[in-house]
Amino acid sequence: MLKKNQNGFTHLLLFLLLLIVISVIGFTGYRVFSGKKGGPTLPSLSATGQTVVYDKKASMQLTNGKCSGAGSVNIGPPMPIDQTSFILPYGVVVGGHVTPIDHQYYNGLNPHALRDTYDVIAPANGTIVDIEHRGTKTNTPPHTVDVPSSDEYRLVMAHTCSFLTYVDLVTSLSDQVKSKLPAGWQPNGNSSGVDIPITKGEVIGHIGGQTLDFAVWDLSKPLKGFVNATDYSAEGWKQFTAPTSEYLDPSIKTQVLAKYIRSAAPIDGKIDYDIDGKLIGNWFQMGTGGYHASSNTVQNYWAGHLSLAPDAIDPSVYIASIGNYDSYGGSSNVNSYSGGAEQFMIKDASPDPADVGQSNGLVRYELLQKQYVLPSGQVWDNASLTNGLKAVPSNDQVTGTILAQLTGARTLKFEVFPSKTITQVSGFDRNAKIYTR
Repeated sequence: MLKKNQNGFTHLLLFLLLLIVISVIGFTGYRVFSGKKGGPTLPSLSATGQTVVYDKKASMQLTNGKCSGAGSVNIGPPMPIDQTSFILPYGVVVGGHVTPIDHQYYNGLNPHALRDTYDVIAPANGTIVDIEHRGTKTNTPPHTVDVPSSDEYRLVMAHTCSFLTYVDLVTSLSDQVKSKLPAGWQPNGNSSGVDIPITKGEVIGHIGGQTLDFAVWDLSKPLKGFVNATDYSAEGWKQFTAPTSEYLDPSIKTQVLAKYIRSAAPIDGKIDYDIDGKLIGNWFQMGTGGYHASSNTVQNYWAGHLSLAPDAIDPSVYIASIGNYDSYGGSSNVNSYSGGAEQFMIKDASPDPADVGQSNGLVRYELLQKQYVLPSGQVWDNASLTNGLKAVPSNDQVTGTILAQLTGARTLKFEVFPSKTITQVSGFDRNAKIYTR
């Protein structure tokens, strides 16, 4: 009787073990299948034990494999807050930045400060995984006194394998960072993978009166507002640009947000305005190859860019940002930075570009020069902290008219008529160009 019970118990154990094996195989098969279906996006465990799904291919490209863990962390600002005057949001368009910019701008207290006046600090613990020497081409404003060395650097920091930040236009590296550079490392104008541990708040470099670029990348949260992500394949981080305010350490968040110029939601700004089948958002001239067009020169890669999107500071108005304005016969402020690109305020964005589709046929908008004014009506000096800025015309003179017509869900016929009012333009001519996305 005892032997019979033992055999029955043994059979029961074998049966239970078989069920467990089948379950494990089934779960593993599901994960493998899911991984194949989602490409390189696979689940990993964060330090808190939570499952984080992120793009591992992008992680490897951006971190050079010099990372650990997954998930986001609390961050601080990339400059001491007491050295910061104000912070511009994501989404600014200016000069060669024709599509909404994928970084914030931190401004030091004095826009006329000499190079290396202010500290650049690590937003969180992690690793500097890439340092790009920007060469001796300086972005220092001409009203400052330059020094013999005009080096500038871009630093990418991995805080986990799925969460990164970066700073750009750093005018010098800190002695601590330089002491940890690989033997024989020399700035050569190219990106260089490094593996330099950093501590939150540690000084990693310096900057002067020019602005400091800063952005957060969360590889677990790709943006949903680019209808064709392959347009941005040359800048793999762009689709992972994340709102800084969501990750700010509660101990300093209020102080950082107090420096924000933008007050409209989303407070950090926005870069992805595309709506499939609608006029709003980013477009690229047919045949140029997207954001970093191989057919364009390195200096003027933006020549084929076009954007019709809300203003970064006052989203109640639309901005037409045109990468090849001079090709339409316009007199642009051509220099090494703008390269023929221009930005204008749309006088009356009716119909709303977010609603314009193929059924609207040809639409026309007049263009104006723009300025920002304080609630009092005083013109903003572009150098001081303030709130409640409004975008208004610099004057009543129409600087031109644009014509736009969606000929397909992702095909746009577009033309600019500089110096002409809407009543002087009846239709496209031979200068019209085709854009896609």
